[in-house]
Amino acid sequence: MKLMELYQDKIMGAIRGLDRIRFRGTLRLLANQNGLRKFMGYTNILLKDFSGWVENLTGMIRRSCEARADELGIETRYLRSSRISKEELVRSIAAEKGIKEGSICLFSVVEPCISPMVKGNKASKKLEVVMANRKCVWLYHYFNHPEFGFGHVRSPPWNGQNSSGPHRAKLPPWHP
Repeated sequence: MKLMELYQDKIMGAIRGLDRIRFRGTLRLLANQNGLRKFMGYTNILLKDFSGWVENLTGMIRRSCEARADELGIETRYLRSSRISKEELVRSIAAEKGIKEGSICLFSVVEPCISPMVKGNKASKKLEVVMANRKCVWLYHYFNHPEFGFGHVRSPPWNGQNSSGPHRAKLPPWHP
């Protein structure tokens, strides 16, 4: 209950029994077609070049996260199915390697997402940005923080849906 003690002057009440706190961020400008179109215009990204630009940015984010995982000395693993219980797997990795505190591992797994794509509009005969249900490679960094306990950071390679951009894509700095 260290969190309760730390913020006792700001807490009006408490619900007992929850085992998780979820924080989620969205870059609202990039999470919709109009905002993304404006961003692309501002940064001079042509519609025909969009998928190449996204692939390069995604590669940069993944390499950055994988390099940080290497620095931390943690395992990186691609999971072939999103149906695998990541939490059970992480806890078994931590037990097997004797990790009690700090970074445990980095997973990548293909899961559903809403992501922008450039698509031809037959009526206007022009390319346009649309948000579509797709599959994205999500990155999961699992850790056991000394104060906050077991948790993870889930971030997709760039898709405009959260606050992971090239400057925010690095794994947290704590060490095992």
